[in-house]
Amino acid sequence: MNPTLEHIILIIDAHPVYALKLEGFLRGLTFRHISLTENGGAGIEAARGDKPGLALVSGMLPDMDATECCRQIRAVSPATRIIVQTGLFTEDAQIGALRDSGADHVLPRREKDWSPLQRAVEDCLGLPAGSQKSG
Repeated sequence: MNPTLEHIILIIDAHPVYALKLEGFLRGLTFRHISLTENGGAGIEAARGDKPGLALVSGMLPDMDATECCRQIRAVSPATRIIVQTGLFTEDAQIGALRDSGADHVLPRREKDWSPLQRAVEDCLGLPAGSQKSG
């Protein structure tokens, strides 16, 4: 059995077009258990109930900042790994704050090159580098 089938992935993103592209990318890597929420509060509740292996958090949420979202996910699901994606310029201090709040990786949003995200997902889930082939 493909180990990716066992992982639950939570996407927390207020931008539905990007969230659906991200979901499609992950499904192309053979992940099947993917849930989407549109804000931090709903994402935290989903993390509390589902205990996902990985949460992909937008750097901009409508109801809270990403650092608070990461902090609360860590509180309700300590084993969940977290990747924050941001479309804005992020200063070193902001990256440090995100990491201090529980983010394992902080990445720019890139719809044309998903490879940095793929490497971060593989790292977070303990999968061999390059083991997940899109398609």
